Order: sequence, then C-alpha cells, then structure tokens
Amino acid sequence: MTVEIDPRRLQLVTEAADGWRKRLIDFTTSNTMLAFRNTKQGCLDLTEAAPDVVAAVVAGEKVPLRRLFPDQERHREACVRARALSRKIQLFEEEQGVEVGRLASGFVRTSPEQHKGAKPVLRLRAPLLLRPMAVRPRTASESDFTLEATDDIEVNPILLHVLNEEYGVAIEPEQFAAHVEKVFVAKADLDAQVEAVFGELARTAADQGIELTLEKAVVLGVFNYAKLPMVEDLAAATELLASHELVAALAGDRQAAVELAQESAAFVPPSTDRLHPTEEFLVQDADSSQHRAIATALAGRHVFIEGPPGTGKSQTIANIIAGAAATGKKVLFVAEKQAAIEAVVNRLAEVDLDGLVLDLHQQRATKREVARQLGESLERLAQQGKVDAGDLHDRLVRSRCHLLEHADELHKMREPWALSAYQVRERLLALGPGPVIKGGFRGAQLQLLDRDVVLGLEEKLRRYVSLGGLSVVNGETPWHKANIRSEDDVRRVLVELDELAGKTLRQGKDGMRALLGRTGLAEPRDISGWQVVLELLDQVSGTVQAFGPDIFGTELDAFWFATADRATRVRDPRKMPWKQRRAFLRQLREMSAQGLRKRADLHARLRQVVQQRQRWRELGGVHTQPAHVTGLADMMEQYTELRRQLAAVAASACNPVLETGSTPDIEREVSQLHEDRKTLIQMPTLTALAEEFGRLGLLGLIQQIAGQRLSPDHAWVAFERVWLESIEDELRLTVPALREFMADEQTRALADFRESDRVHLRLSAARVRRQVARQAMEARDSFPAQAQVLKRQASLRSRHLPIRKLVEQASDVLLAVRPCWAMSPLVVSRMLPAERLFDLVVFDEASQIRPHDAITSIMRGHRLVVAGDERQLPPSNFFDKVLVEEESGEDAADTAELSDYESVLTALRPVIPNSQMLRWHYRSADERLIAFSNREIYGDRLVTFPGAHQDSPVTLEVVHGEASPGQHGSAPAEVARVVELVLEHARSRPAESLGVITPGVNHQARIERALREARGQYPELAGFFSAEVPVGRRFFIKNLESVQGDERDAIILSVGVARDVTGKVNRTGFGVLNYDGSERRLNVAVTRAKRRMTVVSSFTAQDLEPVDRVTGTELLRRYLEFAAVNGRIDEVGRTERIELNGFERAIEAALRERGVPVHPQWGFSGYRIDFALAHRDEPGRMVLAVEADGDRYHRSESARDRDRLRQAHLEHLGWRFHRLWSSAWFADPGAETDRIVKAWEQAMAELDVGPVEEVPLQPVAVPSAAATERGPRPDVPAGLSIQDYSETQLIGLCVWLMSDRLLLDRDVRLQQAMTELGFKRRGQKILTRLTRAIEIAQHHVTKKEN
Repeated sequence: MTVEIDPRRLQLVTEAADGWRKRLIDFTTSNTMLAFRNTKQGCLDLTEAAPDVVAAVVAGEKVPLRRLFPDQERHREACVRARALSRKIQLFEEEQGVEVGRLASGFVRTSPEQHKGAKPVLRLRAPLLLRPMAVRPRTASESDFTLEATDDIEVNPILLHVLNEEYGVAIEPEQFAAHVEKVFVAKADLDAQVEAVFGELARTAADQGIELTLEKAVVLGVFNYAKLPMVEDLAAATELLASHELVAALAGDRQAAVELAQESAAFVPPSTDRLHPTEEFLVQDADSSQHRAIATALAGRHVFIEGPPGTGKSQTIANIIAGAAATGKKVLFVAEKQAAIEAVVNRLAEVDLDGLVLDLHQQRATKREVARQLGESLERLAQQGKVDAGDLHDRLVRSRCHLLEHADELHKMREPWALSAYQVRERLLALGPGPVIKGGFRGAQLQLLDRDVVLGLEEKLRRYVSLGGLSVVNGETPWHKANIRSEDDVRRVLVELDELAGKTLRQGKDGMRALLGRTGLAEPRDISGWQVVLELLDQVSGTVQAFGPDIFGTELDAFWFATADRATRVRDPRKMPWKQRRAFLRQLREMSAQGLRKRADLHARLRQVVQQRQRWRELGGVHTQPAHVTGLADMMEQYTELRRQLAAVAASACNPVLETGSTPDIEREVSQLHEDRKTLIQMPTLTALAEEFGRLGLLGLIQQIAGQRLSPDHAWVAFERVWLESIEDELRLTVPALREFMADEQTRALADFRESDRVHLRLSAARVRRQVARQAMEARDSFPAQAQVLKRQASLRSRHLPIRKLVEQASDVLLAVRPCWAMSPLVVSRMLPAERLFDLVVFDEASQIRPHDAITSIMRGHRLVVAGDERQLPPSNFFDKVLVEEESGEDAADTAELSDYESVLTALRPVIPNSQMLRWHYRSADERLIAFSNREIYGDRLVTFPGAHQDSPVTLEVVHGEASPGQHGSAPAEVARVVELVLEHARSRPAESLGVITPGVNHQARIERALREARGQYPELAGFFSAEVPVGRRFFIKNLESVQGDERDAIILSVGVARDVTGKVNRTGFGVLNYDGSERRLNVAVTRAKRRMTVVSSFTAQDLEPVDRVTGTELLRRYLEFAAVNGRIDEVGRTERIELNGFERAIEAALRERGVPVHPQWGFSGYRIDFALAHRDEPGRMVLAVEADGDRYHRSESARDRDRLRQAHLEHLGWRFHRLWSSAWFADPGAETDRIVKAWEQAMAELDVGPVEEVPLQPVAVPSAAATERGPRPDVPAGLSIQDYSETQLIGLCVWLMSDRLLLDRDVRLQQAMTELGFKRRGQKILTRLTRAIEIAQHHVTKKEN
C-alpha cells in the first residue's frame, strides 16, 4: 500500500481481522469439509455403484439414478436421498449464491491422537477431491433424478488449509497445485487421480510427522468452502482493510467513526426538481425517497438505504448502477440471494441495460460464460449510437417549470398575510353563503391588515359586537356619543349617575316644588329655569337683608323716584315735592343695613330691587310680591350639586339634553342612562376598539355590519370575506401565474410534462449505454494490452483464464466494458483480487449478512451502499444447520434452536451518517396487503396506495383439525387445504405466481410431500411447477428462514400449529416465533404478496390469549384477527373520518348534488385519494380517483411524484384518474363539476376494459451507429507521402471518419485512416501523425457531442 496508515489503526484492524477469520471457518465436527458423516438423507453413496456409470458421472455426462441403482428398492432409497440433496443444493444456490452439491472422491483420515501442542486437534474424515454436481428431478413426480458435473474437479481447499493451520503441515501452494494439475492431465481414471493426489499429500505430511490414511469412497453430498478465500483475504490484505474508514470504524477505531460523521455532516441530496435532465440517468421510475437515496450514493457518500418490503430496493439499486455507470463509476453489487441479483438485473434488462452487469453469481460464474458476456459487450458497445435529447430536455424543463411555478405561486406564503393563494380560496369556499359587505381593502390599508393584526382582529370584532358595539354605532344606546376611555371614567360617571337617579334629581325637584310653593312662583319647565328662579330668590333674599322685608312694599316706587337724579325725574311723569323726596331718602337711609348714604348708590341698588320685583311678577304673576324664603340656602346647595352632576354626566355621555332639556326630558335621559349601565361599563373597551377600527380604516365596514345587525360570528365572516376577497384581488393583480391561469393550458402542460418525463426516462438507458461505450473506448485506447487479453479470451472456446487471473490482467478494460459486477459475498474473495477496484460496493438484503461475511467485499470499494431492513430477518445459523443436520422427518417437532446474529446492517448503522428510507410501497396491488405491517412494524410511515376493488385481498381459511396422535405441529386437514388451494390456483390462475410460506421446516416438508403426491394426478399442471420457470416467478414452498427477498402474486401462509387433543393451542408450539425479535420473521411472511394473501390455520385469533410482549407469536395472533375482519367493506379504505377543508367540502357537496357516490379522503395511510368515486350500480367498487392540487399536492417532494408517478401507480392498480385544478374550481365550480362527472361516466364505461396497465418501459430505439452514413468526404487526396498532408487535412479526415458515430478503438480508426490515404504499412511517422490527428479529432467530436 502507498498510503501511510496510523499504526494504532493498523493494530486495531489486524486484531479485528483475526477475529473475523476465526468466525469464518468452523474447525469442529460440524464442518462436512473436514468431518464428513454418511447420513440417511444427507448424502448419496456411489461407492458400490457400477464403476463405468460412476466414471460417466465423473466424465461430465448427465446420468440418471436408474443407471446407478438399477435395483428397484435401492433406486427408491436413492431417490429419497437425491430429493433431499436437490432441495439443499437449490436452497443454497438461490439463497446464498453458492454451489454446495459435490461429488467427493476419497476421504483423508487422521489418527485420533494428533495434537497441536497441548491442544488436541480435530480428527479428520475429509473429502480429498471434489467436483461440483447438479442433482435435478427427471420427472414432475420426482420418481428419478439426474446427476451432472457442472465444473472441474479440484482438491479440497479446506483440507489443505487445516493441515497447514492446525496440523502444521507446510504445503507449498503453487508446487502442490502444479502437481495436481499434472495428475489431472495425465490420469483420466478417478481412482488413479485420488491415489496420486493422496500420495503426494501423504508424503508431504509424513515428512513432517503426520500420518494420513486414505478411505476409498465416492459420495455425493453437500460441501461448502466458499468462505476460505475470505479467510485468505483477511490474512493477506490487512493494509487494504485498514485503509478503509468503514472497516476501521467497525474494528473499533473511534477516530475513523468521527471522520465519517464529519464527512457527511452538511450533505443534503439535490432536489429532483432542481436537477437538469442531462445530469440525471434514471432508467427506472424513482419516487422522491428513492431519488434521495440514489443521489446520496452517486454523490460519493456512504449511505444506508432502509428498504421496507415492496418499497423498490431493486429499482433503486438498478438506478444507482445505471447512474454510476454513466458517470464512470465502477460498482460491485453484492447479495446472497440469487433472486435479489436477478431482480436488479431484470430491472436493467427491461431497458436493455443488463449488459452493464457481469453476473458472477455462482450459477453463471463459469469462465466460459464470463468470456461470452465480455465478448458480447465488446461488440455491442462499439455499435452504440449517439443520443440527441436536447429538444426533449428543453421541453421537459419548460413543462416542469410551468407546473412548479403554478404550484409554488399557488401555495407560496404571501406576506404580510401569511396566507397562500390556495389558502385564501379554500377559506373563501369554507365560508359558504353569508352576508354581503360592499367595498374592499386596497393598497396600504390591505398591507396594514397583516396576519398578526387580523389574528387579533377576529377576537376584537367578535368582542365589539358581543359587548353591544353595534348599538353604539346605530345610536341605539344613550351612551352612543359617550367619551369614556377608562375604568376611572366609568367609575366617576357611575357615582354621579347613581346619585342623580337615586337621590339628587328627585330631592332637588321635591325641594324646588316646596320652595316655590312658599313663594307662589310657577315651577320652571326645565332645570335651567331652576337656576333663574333660585338666582331671583337669592337676589330677593339679599335685598331683604339689605333693606328689610318692607322694601318690596308699596313705597318701592317712591323710594326709586326719590333717589333718582334730575334727568330721570324729568323724564318720569310722576311728580314728588322735594320734601317728600327728602323724607323718602331719609327713610331709605335708615332702612339700609349696609349704611348706604349717597343717593346715587341707593338709587343704583333700588334699580336692582325694582328689576327683582319685575322678574318675580313675571314668574309668579302681577299679584305676587317678592319676599324672603326660608330654606333657600339648602335649596341652592342642592341645586348646585344637581347641576354639577348633570354637567358631569352630560360631558361624559356627550348629551346636551342633561343641561338644556326639560325636566321630564332630563328625567328620561337620566333614567335611560342609568338603565343602560351595562353599556356604560363596556364603553372604555368599545371606545378603544372603535378607535382601533378607525386606525385600520374599518369604520365603514363596521357601519355596514351594524346596519345589517350581524351576530358576532356573522360579523367576523363578513370581515373575513372582504379581507380574503381583497387579498385574492391583490394576488391576481400582482402574480401573473395566478392572473393568467387557464385550466386547459395547465392540463396541456401536465400532459407535456408526463410525456416528456416518460420519454426522458426511456431515453436514459440509451444515454447510459453511450456513456459506457465512450468510457470503454477510452479504456481500450488507454490500455491496449488489456483489450487484447480480453479479445483473446472472448475468442477462446476452452481453457479460459480463471476469472481472478483475468481481472488481475485486464481490470481497467473489464470494468469499463461491464461497469457493474454482481455476486454473492461468498464469491467475492474467490473471484476478485484483493484490490480496491470499485467506486461503489452495493449490498442488498444486508440485514441477513453477518459483518465478517461482508468485510472482504466492503474493502474492495471506496464507498458503500447498504440496502436492507432491520425489521426483517436477521442473520441466523439456519443454513449452517441445514448443511450438517440430517433432515428430522415430518413427524418430529420443529427445532427452535436457531440463533440470530448481528447483521452488517446493524453493525454499520452507527458509523454511516447518511440514512435514507424508501417510503413508497409498490408491491401490494391493494394497501390492505401491507396495512398490517405498516401499522404494527413501521408506524404508518409507508406511503401506500388504495386498491380499487371491493373484495378483500386478505382472507382467512380456518380448517377444523388437530395434530395426528403422536405427531407434532400441523393438522393433516391444514396440509390438505393448502394443497387444495395450490392446485386450485394452478388451474384457475396459472399466469399468477404463487408461493407457500410455513413457520418451520417440518410443516414445509409435509406440504411438499402431500403436494408431490397430489400433482401426480394432474400432469397438465406440470408447467406451473416447472423448475424452468424464472426464479422470480417460480412456485415455492419455503419456511420463514429462507423467504426474505421473495415476492409472488399470491401467497398462502400456512400457520402449521394445531390444537392439541384437549382442543387448546399451546404457545410453545410456535418455536422460534416465541423469541424476542421474532416479529421480524412474521413481518417478512405477511409482506410477500403482491395481489392476494390467504392465511390457512386450524385455529383463530380467539384461541390465543393476547399478551403485552410483542413476539412473532403475538404478532401472528394479531394478524389472524386482522385477516378475519378485513373482508368487510365498511372497514376498507379508512380508519377514521378526516376533516375536510373548504375546497373539499365544496367539491363533495357539488358531486353529491349531482348524484355521484363520492368518498373523500379514501385510504389507510398518510397518502389518501382526495375523492374516490364509486360505480353507480356497485357502491363498493371505486372507479375514479379525483385529486386536486391542494396542500398534499404541494407537499409532494417533486413534480415527478405528484404529476406523474402517483397517477401512474394508481392507474396501474385499476383506478381511472382525474386531475382537478383548484384555480379552475374557484373560478367556475359548475364547469369543473361537469368535467368530473364526465370523467366518472367514462370510467364506468371503461370498466370492461380492465386496469390501465402502464405501458412497460421500453427504451427509446436509438439507431445503430453503423447505420449512420457519413457526409461528403473531405477533399484529402490519397497516395501522398505522410509529410505532404497538413495537420488540418488529417484532422478533418478523422473527424469525417468519426461522423459514423461509432465508438471504435483508436487502432480501428487508425486502420480506417490509413486505408483512406492509401497507406499499407504502419511506419513510425505514419503512426505518430495519424495517432495525433485521431486524438484531436476524438476530442473535438466528444466535445461537440457533450
């Protein structure tokens, strides 16, 4: 290694690698490669068979058992053994990607007293020579089998490893291998080969003190040594391991874990909508959750992809592979199950991209097959045509932008109101019919009415109306003009008003009447007149006090005349002698209590007295005489207080009547004010609110509300309507996308986007092939020697290089030609050199792989993608037990001694910072198939899609039966019913795939045996059960431990536990399902079906008591309960009533009014169909999904999600689909209702046609580059010397040659140029100049194409 590695890290990884190595090989008697035991059903001994027939088997012929065992009884026994072997071989091929069927020739034994130091070592009975064998049934009834060798014979590598590691026998690998090769070439006889190889091995061991003996035997059995290359890798590649940060983190290096976390701390996958189509190489549809996973992987990040059942892991991995290949990345795709690799390869094959993958899974990993695949790629890539997607991508971007713009503008939050246009319209529709208020809010006023203001305004307006504000506006309260702003104002007015109403006004009126009764004066009509009277009485009292009570007597006029000046007396007709005047004057001076002496002063005072008399007579009559009145002072005091109180109340109430009105009016006003004290108390609040309304310019609206005497609710609705309509007007005025919206144009944009995006997807495969072809061409030009090795291997018919050697010699070209290599983790170390050859290592179904099985794959790549589900099956020792254990027989109890282990998924989760969950569930044609797991296991986090059919896809068949006496487990009646259902399916639905799942191996064996016997009666069904059916669709009967990763159209889950003789169900009978964590097994079992699930049981959920501890058994009880009730139509499609928004209520009401059976918010999960429209005559059958562009539409993460994928999948499930634009509904609900009804009628009419099957994704046909004709040849003459050509001429000629768009090797282009110029020999100058011209031309052509 060239990278310097921290010694501390190296030590940690070395120690961890040693531990991983020890876990990989079993040095106990359980390892059939070291301590093989002949068992009743685990092997087939051919030692006593006819030697010539055995020789035919060894020679590679396909030999039937009948030839090996002609005796009927021995043949029958051999068939039993062969059947068991065939099952195990197939199981390991499909589930772990390894061949375990081998013919063992010769067994090496050691004596029991062998020791390694003080430690005794394993006593060996190890096969010496092994040859891979296939065991296949010849007939449908499996009445005979054939044996056929599938690869070359080899020495048991585990034997050599153990002799070296445990016995200390130093065997020189290369020298021993050369000897063995010579033996196989020189000796054709099997016995001779065995003896020769053993002889060399025994001599080597004897030289080192180890005695070996040979047991001559030929036995067909199951042997697995695929992990030995892993052990050797871990021993030899410590530095490669330590240089990988993930491996270091797994080994306990905390610094590596910290660096991993820091590396991806701020990473955010790019949005699909922001990605230009030229940067995207999706070849299968990908929803937004898949896209995030794909983008993270292609961005060069370690990523954990959590893939619950049916969420599209295979298509996601296929897209990662395609995207990686297009961008020059090399991928190692690792999965144990053949079905997992096949699923991904099939996804790529659908778009003609399976040529990207070199499938090295065990079944296809022969050297010849690999050479064939590589040869095909070399030929094909050179013919890959140029892809012109410029116009398509422009159209896609335009239509996507159009849809995004409208969705964004429709749902964009608008300031200052914090509402989107959609929300404005939804709220307007939710208001319904109501009071009409004229006018609106515009400009600055509308801006002033922002979110916070209106939030507070609702409470204020409701309070204003509730507190009587409208009566104030309408002048219906005596306080309507009041100027009262505080509680203190109210308190003061209340005091005054209480005094007035309760005492002051009444006492004043009574006192005044009494006073006036003593004077004879008339009572004034208003209280202001009281003041005139009281002032007069006060003046009269003052006069009496000044002159005495007689002053108002008959002498008053004489007194006045006597004191007048001469001018006044002259004008007066009266005459009075001087003496008389003098006498009056002297009398008056004597009467004056104030001692007035001067005549003028006396006259002035008398003038006032005369006026008082005059006013008195005016008030009381000409016959009344002013006089002093007692109690006047008290009355004056009462009057003053009364006037003060009236003035105070009048000022607060702004009521002049209280000061100027008549006494009755004042009394009425005071009474009304006092009676309406409730309004008075509210006046500070009402005044403040009114001022707030005035500041906001709402007084006109308040007046209209008051004029219509609206309730608080209606008042708010009136305001809200005006406010929302004003915002709607403003948005339509200022936002072109809203102002210019036209439903037909939007629908055309949608159709254009859907078509463009679909064609873009189809074209991506050709774009990927072109990119890979260019990279392959560049690799061939850069590594010509490697290209020659590859071409030579492709041309050979035999004696191909081992794949590992081929990779060592030509890895750059190999990986350019086939940029993805697929294999099981057990094959990686055997096939590939210990080098970091790959940019990405992708693990599928990682939850079933142990860390030590994954390390040697992880170290071969720079970045890791781990796909799996921790809520499904963990790794267990199931396959280890299958390999070494004798089949227990159908009458034995299923063992529960399975052990679960930590998976690489669980181990890596803490150190891989990027995690993406796939959320859209595609597998189930009806969401009821996944609803149970979605709720119980995934917390309703999966997006599932409602089915369109009434019939439940989940059914429960309860049979009546008990386990047979002395037999454990299932009831014969249950086995019989399962067989009936299988045969019925094969007859009635042969096009649909089928699988049977059982909890344990014994119940599985019973069903297999019963079905095998029953199939003999129906030979016409042989095709349905044929082994030639592709793995992904082949009928199976599997137990829980081996069914993960499989899916079928229909699944039969047979519970396999029966009541005992007492009629009870014992929980102990469920074996491993009683363990903690076993709910993951049941999760796998109940999520395999795509179309229908049938549960067969001999008991019901009620026969098991519920428990709080959730195990597989408790989850099974709940599933039986779920299956028992899920057929009722009233429980289909909903768990609770969802509150509808304004749009939805309006649409539902309009459709119901037209007689359309409509079900809003149809579905189980977070994704629901806005409106499901049922068939007119079949209410339980949904025919049309109507979806609007509401909040859920906008919350979708991409235009592709909401505008194509969702509709496409619903149509695939049998729905017809109609898109409703909310803007169109808002503008013209009637017309949009007509469109929905028309779509509904059409959907019902099309029912007989069946579901809208989305057209299978076919890649766009890109013309072969060979078919592209070059244009006119440039004028470059042939026959000149190379020096006579200018560089421009040579480059022009080469550009013309490349206009055929073929991606040919440089050497081919060189030969074409020489031919055009007439050169027959490759001189150095010719090579130099033409090579330079080709390089420049290639650069020019590539730049132009890109």
